Amino acid sequence: MKRWGEGLQWVCLALLLSGCAGDRYHKEGMDLLAAGKSEEGLRKLEQAVREEPGNVAFKSDYLNRRAEQTTRLLSAADADYTANKLESAEALYLQVQRLEPANQRALEGLTSIERSRRYAPLLDQAKENLRKGELERALSQVKMVLKESPGNASAMDLRRKIEEQILKSRIAEPQFFSAQRKPINLEFRDASLKIVLDALARSTGVNFVLDKDVRPDLRTTIYLRQATLEDAIELLLQTNRLEKKVLNKNSILIYANTPDKLKEYQELMVKGFYLTNADARQIQSVLKNLLKAKDISIDEKLNLVVIRDTPEAVRLAEKLIAMHDLYEPEVMLEVEVLEVQRSRLTELGVQWPNQMTLTPLSRGSVATLSDLRGLNSDRIGITIPSATVNLRREIGDAKILANPRIRARNREKAKIMIGDKVPVVNITTTSNGVSSESTQYLDVGVKLEVESNVYLQDEVAIKLALEVSSLVREVRTPAGSLAYQIGSRSASTVLRLKDGETQILGGLINDEDRTTASRVPGVGDIPMLGRLFSSQKDDRSKTEIVLSITPHLIRNIERPDGLDSEFWSGTENMMRTKPLLVGASLASDSVDINEPARDVSGQIAAGAKTPSALSLNLLGPAQAKVGEEFKVAVRLKSDGGVRSLPFQLGYDPSLLQVVSISEGPYFSQRDAQTSMSSNVDQAGGKISVSVVRSGTDGAVGEDNAVVLTMRALSARQPAEIKWLMSAPVVMGGKQITPSAPQPLSITVVN
Repeated sequence: MKRWGEGLQWVCLALLLSGCAGDRYHKEGMDLLAAGKSEEGLRKLEQAVREEPGNVAFKSDYLNRRAEQTTRLLSAADADYTANKLESAEALYLQVQRLEPANQRALEGLTSIERSRRYAPLLDQAKENLRKGELERALSQVKMVLKESPGNASAMDLRRKIEEQILKSRIAEPQFFSAQRKPINLEFRDASLKIVLDALARSTGVNFVLDKDVRPDLRTTIYLRQATLEDAIELLLQTNRLEKKVLNKNSILIYANTPDKLKEYQELMVKGFYLTNADARQIQSVLKNLLKAKDISIDEKLNLVVIRDTPEAVRLAEKLIAMHDLYEPEVMLEVEVLEVQRSRLTELGVQWPNQMTLTPLSRGSVATLSDLRGLNSDRIGITIPSATVNLRREIGDAKILANPRIRARNREKAKIMIGDKVPVVNITTTSNGVSSESTQYLDVGVKLEVESNVYLQDEVAIKLALEVSSLVREVRTPAGSLAYQIGSRSASTVLRLKDGETQILGGLINDEDRTTASRVPGVGDIPMLGRLFSSQKDDRSKTEIVLSITPHLIRNIERPDGLDSEFWSGTENMMRTKPLLVGASLASDSVDINEPARDVSGQIAAGAKTPSALSLNLLGPAQAKVGEEFKVAVRLKSDGGVRSLPFQLGYDPSLLQVVSISEGPYFSQRDAQTSMSSNVDQAGGKISVSVVRSGTDGAVGEDNAVVLTMRALSARQPAEIKWLMSAPVVMGGKQITPSAPQPLSITVVN
């Protein structure tokens, strides 16, 4: 028996130590996980489960934390694999396998990495073939990879690039590019069109094919000097109501600009636009109204717009859709509703009896009339309530806080309801005496409706309606139905706030003050002494509702650049992506058709080449007075042709104000036509400007591109004008990013 007792003690001790070990492993594991040591922590949690297999909490923590860790590792591994970081992805997949050896996603990921490494040489060959222009061969190599490894990210990306190049080569229009790059002179008076074209063909080597319906007696008058061949042909056709179709780089078909001939010769193309944000039906209306598009089809389910029209119309449709298909603004509204209730109750004094009861004393349980004959003071019972001394003071403070956050799209209503639905039972009785009950529910609590309108200056207009209701008391109707008296306070307004600005609305106050007194007649009305013969109850309650609302912009409208929102669209009868202009010639020699051409200046020749150096500078005064206007020049220097200059400047709007923006003489040199667009964000302190030069050459030399007129507002500190970005477009299509000039610092004095 003694041995059995000792054995039981050892078993209990072993179980106790086992439980202590499980708790220790579990605590160590949770601490390691909190410190970021995931693998070590999970091993400790696994040991805790082994020590106590029946502990549900230990097992739940281990499984949940392991699932969280594997999910995080798999997401990171998939991202690295998609980014072609194979070494990092492999290490993460192996780490998942150490946690879960049978994890299927990890096994598939390692298999995909092995395939990617095996097919890497074949993809390199496909990239080389793409660079050489052997598109079909490159595509077949990529398809071989995707046949065995459909999820190969590198192969899919390469296939997309190859297919884009194939698509461009299939739908690309023939471009007219004559070998003749010298300027020409034309001088014909009332001459036959065929004679003019014959002279051009003999002098430049361009092939002209005339439709049979081009009138042989069509006569024209044209005087051109130092013009390019392309501009001369375009002007000649436009002035004679003719159109052209480019057959190859030096062959042109000419036909009459009539509806029948346009249908016969004008090539149409089909393009589909998968819209991300814009509505397909709205885009259809825009294209029909502005472009008079021939054929438009929409698929509202896919949000797809398909257009069939001329290449010029499709190019314009691309620009119009890019202006409309922008992300819709979204705003996060942080609302805080605070209801503060204060109550004060004071009850002081002596509440004396206000009545007494006299009761005849009878011999039996029921008094008779004969009992009243001998009625005297000994046979009359009296009941007098006791006097009560009231010494009570109650103070109550309550706060009800609702702090919802709601995310809403631009110009969409959002509703918040925090409270209860109170049932109201209605009893309906028919003429036959049959009763039926119906239940309706009333919303009681905090009800908030908001509608936001996001502006470009990171401001949000909020249409707000707030209603706070509470249940006052129950009311029972004579018919037995239950109703409620509901107290309600509401407010509605329209606010315009900046991103992150908080507006507080208060003043919804309900103040009640009630006084009730119980006094002995006569004596209770005596000053001072009357307090001993009276009891007074003072009850005061005050409720105030305070609302604060803060908008946080999740996404605002991204205003398109000036080049994307302003473009040429041709004439009423003919769509064009550029105006009909006679640009400057591109060479210094000329072709004589009727008389020798003048020499072209060296500056024009320099304007036709790609610049090797381009620099920008900000020029302005070193000092300005408060309220004084001054000018700041954006100076551009280049040894080659510059076509346009979009740029952005930043400044402190509390110190400076933009008065006006004007174009400098740089881009308009040699009487070239220019266009300038600008936008000033005074609240954000940003200036966006874009200057574009028309023609086939660019501006060259050094001069002011843009001149800003600004006003000094405050002398708190030196005002700086900083260069934020620029993206000049130069001849030759080369991308040049000039270094940003030093900020212009201006000392503002009183």
